[in-house]
Amino acid sequence: MLYLVDPIDEYAIQHVTEFDGKKLQSVSKEGLSFGDADEKTDKKRLDLYKEKYQPLTDYLKKLFEGKVSKVLVSPRVETTPCILVTSQYGNSANMERIMKSQAFSDPSRSQYMASQRTLEINPRHPLLKGLLDLVEEDAESETLADTAWLLHDTAVLQSGFAQDDVEAFSLRMFRTMKGALKLDSMDLEPELEVEEDVEEEEAEEDAEAEEDHDEL
Repeated sequence: MLYLVDPIDEYAIQHVTEFDGKKLQSVSKEGLSFGDADEKTDKKRLDLYKEKYQPLTDYLKKLFEGKVSKVLVSPRVETTPCILVTSQYGNSANMERIMKSQAFSDPSRSQYMASQRTLEINPRHPLLKGLLDLVEEDAESETLADTAWLLHDTAVLQSGFAQDDVEAFSLRMFRTMKGALKLDSMDLEPELEVEEDVEEEEAEEDAEAEEDHDEL
């Protein structure tokens, strides 16, 4: 395992695909495989997961259209519910940040620098099992859509990408908080009425009376 932490590594490693007879693979890109895996058994298990989660992957691909190119059941995701990876020959999340931070970079071209993203889901995670149940129960539910989007937004941040629509992300978070707090509405409450102190009112009246007397 190699940890590449310097910006120059992103440029250099693109031209070093193999070292000492071993092929280098990026954990932030799709197609990652480990040599110690039991391919036959893992393939059968993966096929079963794909069949089980077909309704959810179809739903997420349609929901995230324009954000991700593919939604796949992944055997490599261990503890998190999902991750975002880029295509084999696309820019990684770190490379996207480097390109966007260039002094003379053109913001209008940022969409062309963005790579095709793949959402890899963990079929053993309880959050994904809960989403699958919701899809099969009511695929038109607003709660389902908001929860799925929050899962995507979390994967964006956790995988090192920048959040490109902060306003929409904030609104989804507020709606989720509303549901968690069981609020009926998000309308602002009326301002509190402030009662003036009687002594202050009398002092103001006396002051006004003295001003009137001085003018006479």
